[in-house]
Amino acid sequence: MGKTLVVVESPAKAKTIKKYLGTGYEVLASKGHVKDLPKKMGIDVEKGFQETYEIVPGKEKVLQELKAAAKQADDILLATDPDREGEAIAWHLAEELTGKPDKAKRVEFHEITKGGVQKGVASPRQLNKHLYDAQRARRVLDRIVGYDVSALVWSKLAFGLSAGRVQSVALRLIVDKELEIEAFVPEEYWNIGTTLAKSAAKGDKAKRQTFAARLAQENGKKLEVKDGETAARVKKDLESAKYTIAKITKAERKRKTYAPYTTSKLQQDAVNRLGFGAKRTMQIAQGLYEGVELGKDLGTVGLITYMRTDSTRVSPDALNAVREFIETKYGKTNLPADPNVFKSKKNSQDAHEAIRPTSLEYTPDKVKKHLKDDQFKLYKLIWDRFVASQMKEAVYDQTSVETEAKAAGASSTYMLRSSGRVLKFAGWLEVYGAASDEQQAGAEDSNEEASARAEEPEGEASLPELSEGEVLELVAPPGVLAEQKFTQPPARYNEGSLVRELEERGIGRPSTYAEIISKVQARDYVEKVDGRSFRPTQLGRMVVNGLLESQLEFMDPAFTSGMEEELDEVEAGNEERVTLLSRFYKKFKNQLDKSKKGKRWNPDPVPLDELCDSCGPNAEDEKLRALPQGSLSKRWSKNGWFAGCSNYPKCKATKDMGPDGNGAPPPKETDIDCEKCGKKMAIRSGRYGEFLSCTGYPACKNARPVPLGVPCPKCGGDIIEVRPKKKGGKTFYGCSRYNDETVKCDFKLWQKPLPEPCPACGASYVVLGGTKAKPMIACADKECGYKRSADTPETEPSATHAAGEAAVAPA
Repeated sequence: MGKTLVVVESPAKAKTIKKYLGTGYEVLASKGHVKDLPKKMGIDVEKGFQETYEIVPGKEKVLQELKAAAKQADDILLATDPDREGEAIAWHLAEELTGKPDKAKRVEFHEITKGGVQKGVASPRQLNKHLYDAQRARRVLDRIVGYDVSALVWSKLAFGLSAGRVQSVALRLIVDKELEIEAFVPEEYWNIGTTLAKSAAKGDKAKRQTFAARLAQENGKKLEVKDGETAARVKKDLESAKYTIAKITKAERKRKTYAPYTTSKLQQDAVNRLGFGAKRTMQIAQGLYEGVELGKDLGTVGLITYMRTDSTRVSPDALNAVREFIETKYGKTNLPADPNVFKSKKNSQDAHEAIRPTSLEYTPDKVKKHLKDDQFKLYKLIWDRFVASQMKEAVYDQTSVETEAKAAGASSTYMLRSSGRVLKFAGWLEVYGAASDEQQAGAEDSNEEASARAEEPEGEASLPELSEGEVLELVAPPGVLAEQKFTQPPARYNEGSLVRELEERGIGRPSTYAEIISKVQARDYVEKVDGRSFRPTQLGRMVVNGLLESQLEFMDPAFTSGMEEELDEVEAGNEERVTLLSRFYKKFKNQLDKSKKGKRWNPDPVPLDELCDSCGPNAEDEKLRALPQGSLSKRWSKNGWFAGCSNYPKCKATKDMGPDGNGAPPPKETDIDCEKCGKKMAIRSGRYGEFLSCTGYPACKNARPVPLGVPCPKCGGDIIEVRPKKKGGKTFYGCSRYNDETVKCDFKLWQKPLPEPCPACGASYVVLGGTKAKPMIACADKECGYKRSADTPETEPSATHAAGEAAVAPA
């Protein structure tokens, strides 16, 4: 009996599947796509958008090995990922390995477990033409828009820039949000509240329970205090008022659990709870899906189901398993009579289940020792959400108190509100997160989840036993508090909230969210504020403004959403690929041709009242001395604002004008010698912050980072800020010899070192760590543990010595 060749995408998955299939099967990996469009357009529009596919560079050897194995096999099973992209890879593999796609057998593994693999192998099918045609259509759309619109951006703005079909829409959302923030006008408002207590004899006052009450109404109408004069009047009235309980309402409130994770919800929670980006989340999830080595007894096991899904569906077997687990671990009181059922969003593809653990046998605690830290965190998040999704709702006892306040001689009667709740039955909250985590996750809730939260009681403060008609006393201090506030602008998108926005608008699909976010960041169109939130750069704004002025329809989020639905129709077999592409291209080409006739998108030069000092009679260079002295103009390039000479291109002198175009600050000369020419170095400001530059510029163009004043403890060199060459990489602090090929030093820190000795152990420096809200200064030596708030001066070791974290990163 001959062997069966099974082709999957990744070597990790191949290893896991081979274990389950045994000796009658050979399992090899294609390592992703083996064929793709070439670097040139590769699409013949006139011939039905026919693609020209080529072997992906570097995949020649892989394909050769697959072909050799295919010749020796009786059967070929194509087990690439169970989605459009996987179907397209299988289509290309079928062409290369069998010559005809209809000869191939396609199998799907929705979970990499013994049962999942055996079920897939037992149910082969033909390649789904509608599925890979949908992928082909998306690929052609992206290629056409990418090539033609990038060429437009080159001609209108700057050479080398690019634009993508969906990424440009995501960039527009970021720009639109920034415009909202800039247009926002803060409004003043005042929070007014009191601290109250039950009346009591003087001797009992110290023991009585106080509670807060917030101003809500004046003379029976809602009161919003928006100025200091009104606030002062109300405060004065309340300070002399008599307080009487007017109404007490007690009710039981229930809070429903959440559905198990879809791709977008997993990415949102991973950002907000774990600090993982969308791309990083999907990479970790891919590893958990493909298989993790769990020791000799268990071998390699796929721990979660397929991680690209927009469905909340769970298989009957998995439902039975989790209900049994809940009853055993948390008791029957936590198990609803019937399984919880959740609605999937509109247009969801129910081919895959929600993201869940493949087996309740592999608890997070059981597998923790076999997982990397990031893997464990994400697996526990998925585990907790899945288990919680089938538990009973949480129950609270909610009490609301309305207190009437009337001051003698005052014309107004005020009403204040207090509320408190006590968790009566934890239900699913016992598994899925603490209150702080819930609040954090709540910032990224969907509309459905936000609506559910709107019905929840406020606060968890406990109230004393009170009764209607009871007289209360104002407790001073603090007495009446009147706090001035101002409304805040909308928050910028972070990775989680941008994924949520894309999902809610119907832009992209589970398989593309991470790619969209990654591409938006890969260009210099956005920057991250505080390492978290997206802010568009000047370049990003210009690209979006130019594309919008060109009236290209694909920039409309609603149009892009509609295109996703049309691709779904192709996948469902309800529309032909060529029909969709022809309809799109005809309109797109007309719009593109019109946009080419407009003016350039970059700002016109603005003359400056300044002459160029690099050309004219006083120039050092003989050729430049022969020119009439040029005048400078403020100009823009894709690298930022600069002052350029009117004698360009003969005189190429430029001056940096800073990120806002208002002029770069003058350089500050230092005592540091230039190692190339011996002149002094000066600190200058550039696009990425301060740097050292030779005062002999432009004759000497030597530049390097500014030393932080801390010597390298490993080799004695200077510690500097090191920006990674790879886009999106994390900045760290390392030795100035980090990239020196002759005297290479691999010492580095993730936290910024400060030139201050540790008062506890005498170490030569400390580091700045903690969070933005609570920055901390700590000793870099984890054995020392010295730590203090960054807002407080250095103190004696005995007052600040505490357990610290290691600040030195592994080299």
